[in-house]
Amino acid sequence: MDFMAKAFMENHINGAVLLALKEEHIKELGCAVLGDRILFMEYLQLLKKHKRDLDRSKSLWTAKTPVNSCAYHENCAKYLCYLTCRCCYAHTEWRVTGQGIRWRKTRAAVDCCGDVETQFIDYRFVKDLELRQQPRFCCCCVGKELLIYADDKDAVSTRQSAALVQQSLEQAPVSILHPDVSRAESIIRNAWADTKLVAD
Repeated sequence: MDFMAKAFMENHINGAVLLALKEEHIKELGCAVLGDRILFMEYLQLLKKHKRDLDRSKSLWTAKTPVNSCAYHENCAKYLCYLTCRCCYAHTEWRVTGQGIRWRKTRAAVDCCGDVETQFIDYRFVKDLELRQQPRFCCCCVGKELLIYADDKDAVSTRQSAALVQQSLEQAPVSILHPDVSRAESIIRNAWADTKLVAD
């Protein structure tokens, strides 16, 4: 359909406009052949689907725990240990997308036998969210914690069976200790509500 390139340029059809095109617009641009219009609309549908998938998998919030703040450690000794020897601590990378919440637990640099574990909670299985502030670091500071209650039958883990992941999610909520969890909670609630609307 090279013959359409000139019509697209003359009519300022860019990426945003392209996704809004309808068959009557293609006809108006000079595509008189029905087969070409049908083929173009098929490709346009594939492009729209790909864009929706990219939008859903785009990171809306990312974080890494533990954080370098005394409010997110239990006591002075543990915080000092963290400051002096970070390689001795495992960390978790959090990623919130339009599809769900993914986290990756990596072993400490000095732990050659530990496992790397990746898990995912789909919004369809989120039951509740709880944002709370707790006194930490010998009650001198207040840390923010987001608890995610889920019944996720589709939890994915690289090192655990689905049954073990299900059992762990039922026993205790997923906890994120981070100063920015208020924003994460808002993003998760909005995405969760959107998922419910699509399901209904």
